[in-house]
Amino acid sequence: MKFNIAVFLLLSFISFGCFATAQTPDAIEINHVKYRLNTNPLEKYLTEIKWEPPKEASISSANWRGYVASWKIEAGNLLLTDVTISVISKTKEHSYDDLSILNSILPNKKEIIAYWYSGVLIIPHGKITNYVHMGYGSSYEKYIVLRINRGVIIEHLDLVETEFETYKRRKFQIFKETAKFQENLKNLMSDEYNLSEYEALEFMQSFYAEYYLSL
Repeated sequence: MKFNIAVFLLLSFISFGCFATAQTPDAIEINHVKYRLNTNPLEKYLTEIKWEPPKEASISSANWRGYVASWKIEAGNLLLTDVTISVISKTKEHSYDDLSILNSILPNKKEIIAYWYSGVLIIPHGKITNYVHMGYGSSYEKYIVLRINRGVIIEHLDLVETEFETYKRRKFQIFKETAKFQENLKNLMSDEYNLSEYEALEFMQSFYAEYYLSL
């Protein structure tokens, strides 16, 4: 948490062009259509197993997590279908290949319901309406929002951009009524981080989005 807050604050005051990069997203297939996924539902599982990228994995500013996961929605479930890392090609000079590591993190599994994940999946599509060269900050014409409970879809929303922004504001207001919000707001405004109330709210709207959108 402290590291992420420090990074956020650094990026808030230093040129985005030099220090921030749009991230390579995971991929998700819904009804045979492939989309980009602006959420990383594998992170919780990898944290639990204390996974670290293999030495041969190429880590870049466009993919700090070191992998790309592939997902599929099937029969109301979120399925993990593959996980790849980028490695130096053995056959092509100055090139990289994708190497599957699914079997190393989930042995003998081809597809598995993401039982470890409860939260929200944000799936943008259509034209980009505002490009932001940082994380998943760009805005799109349309969004699919899937609320997940232990790998099972409990809500599916199809929203245009204005509806999505309204949805986010409403969910953030719900979050503001919780003890978790008050605790974290107080922490961010403490001497340890010394944020103003405005800065703390801005941080929480961005950093806690996956949490409060799942409420």
